[in-house]
Amino acid sequence: MAVLFAGLDHVVGLRQAGGAADPDPVAFASLAELAGAEGISISLGRERGAGERDVRLLRETVRTALNIRCPPREDWIKLALALRPDMVTLAPPEHEGLGLERGLDIEDRRLELSPAIDGFKAAGIAVGVHVEALPAQIKAAQRAGVHAVVLHTGRLAAVAGGAEQGGEVERLMNAAKVAHKLGLAVHAAGALRYQTVGLLAEIPEIAAVHVGHGLVARACLVGVAEAVRELLRRIQGPGGWGGAGILRGGGR
Repeated sequence: MAVLFAGLDHVVGLRQAGGAADPDPVAFASLAELAGAEGISISLGRERGAGERDVRLLRETVRTALNIRCPPREDWIKLALALRPDMVTLAPPEHEGLGLERGLDIEDRRLELSPAIDGFKAAGIAVGVHVEALPAQIKAAQRAGVHAVVLHTGRLAAVAGGAEQGGEVERLMNAAKVAHKLGLAVHAAGALRYQTVGLLAEIPEIAAVHVGHGLVARACLVGVAEAVRELLRRIQGPGGWGGAGILRGGGR
């Protein structure tokens, strides 16, 4: 059954918008875990990225899996190595909107990214890369030696529905199958909301979904615990989801 990673970037953004100490992403993470989230995800080095205080406290307090997303920049890579999260996801450096940025082009940048990937692996940290749902990108990720691919789902949020939506789900399904056959763990992230996340139940190879803005927005109305429980019901569906190999894939 696939698991939920609660994304904290928009908690950080809400705190920054108010110029205050709250909401605290560390407290939000604890409440999300208590309600059933099995992973916490937070970004470094982006306009809504967390500060060093946040990620250090999260490393001390998170009891599930901690995923740190960071651009492939030396300063952030060094910090991620020092923190030793359960997983590091290499991601694009800039947002182009509400979580709709493109995936990292590992096919063209594989040689550039290899030292960072090797460094994380040597430290015993699972390595993922946020990529477009394209076979060429997934195969390049596998050749680079990562443990997981995080399929970019921004296009799913952008389509209106109907045949176009079905086509996007099929594209993600095909990409997930390719990744799974290559022994990679398969995650999905990028502008997922309550209205779209259930569509991914058609893809049993997906081991985890990462939801940020949608979860935080719902939590503003019903509270963190209820927002997580509602999301889990949509993710798991009537019969649950069959994903496996959350961080390192079936063949790694």
